[in-house]
Amino acid sequence: MKGNPISDTERIITIDIIRGIALMAILMANMVAFKTPVFQEANFVLEGRLLVEGTFNQIADYLLHLFIHGKFYPMFSLLFGLGFFLFYDRLKQKELNGNRYFTKRALFLLLIGILHVTFIWSGDILHTYAIAGLFLLLFVNRSLKVILIWAISLVFVSMVIMFLSLLGYGALMQFESELQVTRQQLFEQAMMILSNGTYAEILEFRLLNEVSLMILNLIFTLPNVLGLFLIGLYMGKKGMFHNIEGSLPLWKKIRLHSFWSGGLLAVLFVFLIYNGLNTPYWLSYTLAYTINIIGGPLLMLWYVSTIVLALQNKGRTKRLMPIASYGRMALTNYIAQSIICVFIFYGFGFGLFGSVGIAVGIGIAMVIISFQVLVSHYWLTKYKQGPLEALWRKWTYSK
Repeated sequence: MKGNPISDTERIITIDIIRGIALMAILMANMVAFKTPVFQEANFVLEGRLLVEGTFNQIADYLLHLFIHGKFYPMFSLLFGLGFFLFYDRLKQKELNGNRYFTKRALFLLLIGILHVTFIWSGDILHTYAIAGLFLLLFVNRSLKVILIWAISLVFVSMVIMFLSLLGYGALMQFESELQVTRQQLFEQAMMILSNGTYAEILEFRLLNEVSLMILNLIFTLPNVLGLFLIGLYMGKKGMFHNIEGSLPLWKKIRLHSFWSGGLLAVLFVFLIYNGLNTPYWLSYTLAYTINIIGGPLLMLWYVSTIVLALQNKGRTKRLMPIASYGRMALTNYIAQSIICVFIFYGFGFGLFGSVGIAVGIGIAMVIISFQVLVSHYWLTKYKQGPLEALWRKWTYSK
């Protein structure tokens, strides 16, 4: 029997809407890295805090940290793990080789991710998803209990890695004056080249100073992303999206407990980011981002459960169909966001890198999102999938 892509009648619209919302928030979170040199931060004070002068920028910075940073890449990751289960289970029901088809699917994503991180923008997540995704094949036939234990353990391990790496780097920055000078010079070089350089100059700079950093970052990101994938796999195997009505008590319980726990940790995260303890900032920063490894996914679960429960009203679901279209074309829209943003900010485009504050950055993100929602909704009235999704499907199901 030949494998076929999922049909419109088999889609779970709630998942498409959640994916669309996640992609919107991810662009807002990524905007600081599109428009300012966070990859070359000279010290911890610069991370996420660039160009925050003025009331509007300060308010925007506060809201981003409280509600968005570290909350929506876990949502996108959960959906990847869930999507893996739905994809694999569908093939299994047709007595097809799920390992073979998913491996092909992951290799395509890895190829797109490598092209993206190399030639467009350094903040790619697709290559990480592709590599971590292959490990899901080790868990698809395991029990729910085993999957949940591994999910929690991997997130905890990534938290420990985050703490030790940030603590070590922060301490090193404080006592190695030469390293401080080198990082400051690299920061200034990034500001100059990325805002004024040609495509070739920017490509050379990114390959030498950013892409290698992203590859090294896999040490931290792989266990974290895989742990989040497993949460999605757990929900898929438990039938929480296939049988939402039958899972309503569980969804309500998740909404309640993720709200108070995730909310408290989100407030603590912001408190530490703004150095409420009045400690050396590198220490406060380390504690903040370590806590957010747990707090972010918890608040994410509140977002997901709230959306799932809200969409039990069919009228709301119908009104949000444009966002569902946006979510169905997530791969195309994700790559398109990078292309649009680097053209806006880099020297070979409008050259606004390093000159746009956080509030304006959010405004630019909202314009891009609105444009993409409209285009996605119109596109899917003419075609079954987005351009990259169609190519992905062809690669996956070809002989």
